[in-house]
Amino acid sequence: MGDRAPVHITIGGALRRDLLGDLAACAEEYDLRAEWDGEPFDPAAVTEGEPLELYGTELNGGQIPEIDAFCIEHGLIFRRWSGGCPGAYLPEIIVFDGTGPMRDYTASEDEYVLFPPSWIKGFTRLRDLKREMAKAEITVPPLVII
Repeated sequence: MGDRAPVHITIGGALRRDLLGDLAACAEEYDLRAEWDGEPFDPAAVTEGEPLELYGTELNGGQIPEIDAFCIEHGLIFRRWSGGCPGAYLPEIIVFDGTGPMRDYTASEDEYVLFPPSWIKGFTRLRDLKREMAKAEITVPPLVII
């Protein structure tokens, strides 16, 4: 069965209306909700001017690979937090800014990015460190249905 963990994903960017059903089908596959332990995701409830927030519990490894792949395929920006499982894996935050590869970071159980001292010490200039930290803390834009 595997180790189970929660997940929270924030999705933004422009999505064609005809693809909204595909996104909803992916969300249904993972039993993602509009809030923790709330109602299942209903695509009719997408709030204009806000990013889409989806929550899941008891997911294998805290992973939702089909949602990640859907977002990447359609250039949707996302930030996903996956909880950890003691003795198996740490919580993580995955960021996709709409282009390039996903970036992953160690996280806390309350969805903060954690930067290990060894990583911080690798920077010789403060502005370079701040630039890298900003990449981890992206602001996800609203999900716009076009």
